Amino acid sequence: MAPPEAAPVDAPVAVDEPASELTTDRASLAPQADPTAGAEGPIVLAVLCPAGHASSPHSGSCRVCGRDIPPQQPFQTPRPRLGQLRISTGGVVPLDRGVLLGRAPRVNSDLPPNARPHLVRLGSVDNDISRNHAEVVLEGWHVLVRDLGSTNGTTIALPGQEPVRLRPTEDQGIEPGTVISLADEVTLVYEVDA
Repeated sequence: MAPPEAAPVDAPVAVDEPASELTTDRASLAPQADPTAGAEGPIVLAVLCPAGHASSPHSGSCRVCGRDIPPQQPFQTPRPRLGQLRISTGGVVPLDRGVLLGRAPRVNSDLPPNARPHLVRLGSVDNDISRNHAEVVLEGWHVLVRDLGSTNGTTIALPGQEPVRLRPTEDQGIEPGTVISLADEVTLVYEVDA
């Protein structure tokens, strides 16, 4: 006798209530909200928008789709990917962990593999970009940029604002649409995945 077939997870359900009054089962949505979220990532408090995207409990609107987040009790979940950096010279770096940017970036080999940042080697014709130039740090739901004492500096331009040069080792929070410039040679744009 063949085992009974399970109903598909994404089967449509007929509902007579308006979408704003539906109750969402967080257990069924959290994995679908970001399939790249790993169980080994940091645990954060989150709330869900009506589309099932996880956001900070302090947000009034969804970080992915912009929809209003209804009042709800925050829950613990592995932090989803916070977006990506699009590099002007080509390529995209996921923000599922920190990022070390430079001409020849090196990370402490004593760090366990799951705690190591992405290493992004950026070409620099005149060596204007330092070996370890800047890093992007993820703290909870925040994306921070830190200049690592580079020779030619790191500049950030938040959306709608004038560019600001970072002081060495000082963290600066960024938001989607921010442009990061390393030594006025290579730029990176912070984007949120849809």
